[in-house]
Amino acid sequence: MSGNPTARVLCAAVATAALVVTSACAPSTQQDQASAAKQVSALPAGVSLSGKPGTPAPKPLGQRASLKVGIPSKLELEAPALLAQTYGEFAKENLDVTFVTDTVPNLLTLLGQNKIDLVYAGAQALVFNALRHGVPIRWVSGVASAAPDSGVYMSTKYGSKAADFDPAVLKGKNIGVNPGALAAPSEYGLYDLITKGGLKPSDVRMTPFSDIAAMVQALNNGSLDGATVGPPFTASIKPGVAFQAEGGYPATMQIAGYFATTRLLGSNRDAGVAFFRAVERTVNTHLSGDYHQDTEVMTKMAQQLGTKVETLRIAPSVPFDFDVPAQSVASLQKMYQSVPGTLQVDSPVKPEELIDLSLVIDAAQGK
Repeated sequence: MSGNPTARVLCAAVATAALVVTSACAPSTQQDQASAAKQVSALPAGVSLSGKPGTPAPKPLGQRASLKVGIPSKLELEAPALLAQTYGEFAKENLDVTFVTDTVPNLLTLLGQNKIDLVYAGAQALVFNALRHGVPIRWVSGVASAAPDSGVYMSTKYGSKAADFDPAVLKGKNIGVNPGALAAPSEYGLYDLITKGGLKPSDVRMTPFSDIAAMVQALNNGSLDGATVGPPFTASIKPGVAFQAEGGYPATMQIAGYFATTRLLGSNRDAGVAFFRAVERTVNTHLSGDYHQDTEVMTKMAQQLGTKVETLRIAPSVPFDFDVPAQSVASLQKMYQSVPGTLQVDSPVKPEELIDLSLVIDAAQGK
């Protein structure tokens, strides 16, 4: 595997150590117990997290509250919260929301210090490591189902469609990946394909790209045998050059979402539910179905994301989904275990230890 796996593991270890050191500032055992009493680690049968436009109705907090929300960058996946701000949905809840931009490791450290309240991030190994080291972190919301056109694209030298592709062909091939390779949740599709081929990660040459446009260019010119690509970059793959060999991740899992500590789930719970009422209402009202055809919504989104409407419309509308299926926890840990030194846990994290959907469920039910 190309890149520097030792450096990646070292960085992960340092980031975990920084987050763990802050756990002394994290919520008390009493707050842990308060949040555990209301914890819901799996979406109950018959409960939906989506609804009609305008729902769930605002339920203004009795006292003005403030939340700080960490985001690593401004992407369409973060549009529900960013547009909730634009449309005044937080104000309707008597809630002030401030966005803090930084790297995911830094944001998770701030979360452990109670300097911010929520973090949007991929479910990195750092999250599992921090939980095992005593940081009361919880995965409180998903973000979206996999985009239909995201996943692993292979050169047409090796096939033309997923149904006929033999994953064992990956052995020795040069595959473009996101930074972190299999230590990043965005590469789950590639890991799944490697496993289906009866291979080990070390059997595949992985070349990390921080510039995804450059990775697509390398795929187009034949420098790569394949690449993990998601929208809007999939639109730049030249016709006939590559085919989608594997999706980004199955419907039975999530790879990203919002993370909080038990403080938001305990003593500051009302503000957490208010946040998700506003976010869910924004999705139900403005970001359901093929919202890319709504010029007003897309104009506001482009302004928030600092891009152009036509650039956003290259990709399909995002299928937003707040659920976090339990299988996500085991699947991601299995991938991280395939990269030596990445997952630093003495025993696997269980879904009920990490997932708590009680905020998004209460929000959807208008509580």
